[in-house]
Amino acid sequence: MANHDALTGLANRMMFQRCLEGEIEAAESNGTSVSLLLLDLDDFKSVNDTLGHDAGDALLVEMSRRLSGLAGEGDTIARLGGDEFAIIKGTDLKGAMAFADRITEVMARRFNYLGHRLATKASIGIASFPDHHRSAIELMKDADIALYHAKAERRGCAVVYTEAARERIEQRVRLLAEVREGLTANQFVPFYQPKVSLQTGQIVGLEALARWQHPERGVLTPGAFGPAFADPETATAMGARMIVHVARDIGSWLTQGLECGRVAMNFASAEFANPHLAKYVLGALWDAGVPTRYFEVEVTESVFLDRGTETALAVLQEFASAGVSIALDDFGTGFASLTHLKRYPVNHIKIDQSFVRELETDKEDSAIVSAVIRMGQSLGMEVTAEGVETHGQARVLTEMGCGQAQGYLYAKPIVGSRIPWLLSNWQIPGLSEPTTEHATRFTG
Repeated sequence: MANHDALTGLANRMMFQRCLEGEIEAAESNGTSVSLLLLDLDDFKSVNDTLGHDAGDALLVEMSRRLSGLAGEGDTIARLGGDEFAIIKGTDLKGAMAFADRITEVMARRFNYLGHRLATKASIGIASFPDHHRSAIELMKDADIALYHAKAERRGCAVVYTEAARERIEQRVRLLAEVREGLTANQFVPFYQPKVSLQTGQIVGLEALARWQHPERGVLTPGAFGPAFADPETATAMGARMIVHVARDIGSWLTQGLECGRVAMNFASAEFANPHLAKYVLGALWDAGVPTRYFEVEVTESVFLDRGTETALAVLQEFASAGVSIALDDFGTGFASLTHLKRYPVNHIKIDQSFVRELETDKEDSAIVSAVIRMGQSLGMEVTAEGVETHGQARVLTEMGCGQAQGYLYAKPIVGSRIPWLLSNWQIPGLSEPTTEHATRFTG
């Protein structure tokens, strides 16, 4: 009982650790190799959530049986906890990779549970002695880093540890710690970029963009700290800080009698795992005295594709019911489908700047942009083109019937304290061709 997992009968973490240390010592003495494979079941949580923990336990037992059937004499198989397994195999790295291929093939086979056909895939991280570290603790870290990349890249595959992968993880850990310190020190603030009507030249809204006022490196864009959003806790903390700041800014502008239009804010997909997200955001708007018609939620299609899509749908519907506009950002860069536009309460499409950049010279980009604009019009949605930087781009978009534009041609993102001046001094640039003087006045 002290050495084995009660559910599967496999070795537990304590026994596994002792076995790994012994195998490494033996391999070092004999001049041989030993490999470690860490295995994680993909979508195990979905089985638990949809069919219950009994089904999850049945899946774990079945996967344990299959692993035991694959193992050779002298191999050690353990369940480390949850849906994570580990295998010690007396082979070199090449042999471990071949064994991992057999595991992924066998684990993917379906099996019956109370009339349900269950299936799962396995992601595997591989590390080996002497190719990698010598100590059991470091070799476990190596395999864990490889497993992280297997799950992050494409799942259902095996990845071998590399020093470059460890360096990326360590950089991410350092960045995460620094971002958290920055959040504590209130160094993250919203900058705002205007959205302009291509028909009237008027500012019709703003987009709030997170900026890091770094004490040593100056103002940083998400390109410098975006990887930290992969951590759900950090992404949620950033979103909570930003919405309070944005709501207060909007409230201040409205109090001054300034018309700022709808202010959009992008939320990370991790934030939509919180079923209370809409209540929190609507509460922040209420506290700041901001009517919901002045706020827009921007999402990327990852929100529609990640786990917990039902929670995301409920949150978005709650926003929509309260009068908050929903915009789909970076449209066309991923796997967005018309099904998403139909199922989710989206009423605003933002064309990604990658299609706008070569709009005047690339026929394919031009055709895509034109099709998106026509689709948006037929669905009764607003359409905004992002990354507009030239008069020619603005002219073509206007001719296509695009409603709004956003980009450096009109203004770069600026700190909130400058927005009252921007709104008060904005000069209508004359349909789609603002003057050079106009564009340069609002870029600092």
